[in-house]
Amino acid sequence: MRKLLVSLAALVFVAGTAVYAATAKDAPEKITIKDCQAKKAAVEFPHKMHIDNGVACSKCHHNQADLKAGAAEEVKTCASCHVTPEKAETPKCAEMSTTKNPFHITCVGCHKEEVAKKADSKAPTKCDQCHPKA
Repeated sequence: MRKLLVSLAALVFVAGTAVYAATAKDAPEKITIKDCQAKKAAVEFPHKMHIDNGVACSKCHHNQADLKAGAAEEVKTCASCHVTPEKAETPKCAEMSTTKNPFHITCVGCHKEEVAKKADSKAPTKCDQCHPKA
């Protein structure tokens, strides 16, 4: 379960420009996070693996606190809030910085927590582990 939480951070900050990607019951197995890429390759996010490992939906979908896997509720994509944020304090995903990009903050942060707890964790923490070279 902990391993999943680490991987989850890469949250699904679900790719896509639409406000809603799908319902929770139609959650995709994998998500390509591509709306915010600048210099690095898009990220293939193993969404189902995070769900199967027990990562709470709200870990990534933080504005939908009651969201549950399999629910009929529509799910907002990460891009719906983080491509062009309405509030100045909302992290913008076009930022490359590890301290300003919402994916880097949440995903890498969670992954590093997992590695700290379990040294043999496979949770990616390096750029090229999520952004493979073309």
